[in-house]
Amino acid sequence: MEDFITRALIASLAVSVIAGSLGCFVIWKRLSYFSDSISHSALLGVGLGIISGLGINFGLIIVGAIFAALVVALQQKDLLSNDAILGIFSHIALSIGIVVLGFVGDSNTDYFAYLFGDILSITSNDIYWIFTVMVIVLALLIMNWKKLLLLTLNEELATAEGLNKIFYELLFMFLIALAVSVSVRIVGVLLITSLLIMPPAIARAFSRSPLTMIFGSVAVSIITVLLGLYASIEFDVATGPAIVITLGIFFFGSQLMPKIE
Repeated sequence: MEDFITRALIASLAVSVIAGSLGCFVIWKRLSYFSDSISHSALLGVGLGIISGLGINFGLIIVGAIFAALVVALQQKDLLSNDAILGIFSHIALSIGIVVLGFVGDSNTDYFAYLFGDILSITSNDIYWIFTVMVIVLALLIMNWKKLLLLTLNEELATAEGLNKIFYELLFMFLIALAVSVSVRIVGVLLITSLLIMPPAIARAFSRSPLTMIFGSVAVSIITVLLGLYASIEFDVATGPAIVITLGIFFFGSQLMPKIE
């Protein structure tokens, strides 16, 4: 097997675990619009990483963390609705990102890869980074599982028990920023949200508890990403759209299944 295919397979497995587990909370907390907004800001992160010379991964995390912090800060003021805040920030970040890339990019810049993913170009250093993020995300989720779940299912009870709502909101949004930073190379800026919300939406059809939905989402994510990768190589199409189409097929199939009571 070619080395680039091996790296693509390894990266796919790690990103599937990250997106599949975090995606369940995105569905439960109804934050699909937030994940879409923060993915749009990723283009600005790419530009920042190129300008600073510190790498795209650094730029993605910095921009994602700043974006999340600003959103949480504005939400506390209750001046605008959440969707308005997210819409304003996402379009500003996307527009600035396009302008910045226009200045710093050159004829060798693969804009298509940033928008729709190019998993076959992943390097060994990217693999190390993706697995580092996977370990961080899983460790933080396991350590804060009960608190995050309580805040998700019953926010008033969690607040009454003394949980710091703002801290855990920032923590979760930072985890989403990490997920976005490693998903850009897989499905691209425009399709990241599908990798976060479609696997848990599929797993929800046959899950009886939050924990089974997490494992089901990860399993669905792994299967569909690998099938999408195979289709991308076999039919010579863009990797990101191939993965999303595969997810779409599984989603519509799951809706035809009998619901588990």
